[in-house]
Amino acid sequence: MNQRPLWTCPECGQSFVARNMSHSCCRFSEDEFFGDRDAQRALYRALRGFVERCGPVTVNINKTRISLQARARFACVDRVTKDGLVCHLWLKRRLESPRFTRIEALPPGNFVHYFKLTDAAQLDDDAAAWIAEAYEVGMQRWRSPVRA
Repeated sequence: MNQRPLWTCPECGQSFVARNMSHSCCRFSEDEFFGDRDAQRALYRALRGFVERCGPVTVNINKTRISLQARARFACVDRVTKDGLVCHLWLKRRLESPRFTRIEALPPGNFVHYFKLTDAAQLDDDAAAWIAEAYEVGMQRWRSPVRA
């Protein structure tokens, strides 16, 4: 599959699949983002390691969130809470699970699945399958599963 080169923002150096994509044109360090919230930082590092098993990932840390990107952004740490992280995955289909706190439909055919991560043990086989699928979406090579 021949894909276009990524566009790089001349201001902040972040790369995107389309020119002038909306983004926070800033960069923060992990220390600036988490401060002294060590438990939440450990959860993030577990999540990041889990995601990186899928392949290369670009991490963009901004003031309010951390996005994980293959070619496109496919996963995000949206918020740090007192007991964990609020995260989301971009999928091309709606998946049902009680672990998703909210599913936002973005037509045509995009679904943002929100979940709360409070323990690294939640990074199990189900999470691995969801993250692998989101990674394929982020690589722009996801294809709908064949239905029997």
